[in-house]
Amino acid sequence: MSNLELLELISLKMFFSVICGFIVGYERETNGASAGFKTQILVCIGSMLFTVMPTLLVANTTTDSVRIIGQIITGVGFLGAGAIMHGQGLDKVIGLTTAAWIWFIAAIGILIGLGYGPAATFTTISLVVVITVARKIERAYFNKEMPKKIEAISMKAETENKKKAA
Repeated sequence: MSNLELLELISLKMFFSVICGFIVGYERETNGASAGFKTQILVCIGSMLFTVMPTLLVANTTTDSVRIIGQIITGVGFLGAGAIMHGQGLDKVIGLTTAAWIWFIAAIGILIGLGYGPAATFTTISLVVVITVARKIERAYFNKEMPKKIEAISMKAETENKKKAA
């Protein structure tokens, strides 16, 4: 594959990845989530690239795209786990929706990498609409509010606070 063919292959998929990542990032930013524009766009583009790369390998190399997709899902699961935090005691967990969005946008990147950019864009827009409606229902009928962002305290600062208290 020539460089021009590669550019043609990647550019349209990159366009769809940025659009889908931007749409989800916008939704996350407007709702005060920690994983906003940059994170969503990067995860979407990265997933797309990892999905496309096996097709770029030398012809005599055997590839198993399904395994690569499985590894993307595992890696993104680790990234999503970092978004989940315990807050306000042990009875409240925050970041589950952010982690789910990260997982979703990775799936969108995979879909784009497989060549289904328009379907991925439609799916992204549809899910943002569904989540927006669900959030409004949740706030109206279940009296749920967005949790305030939690500031992480470094181990050093925590140690210093314990020393001062002692």
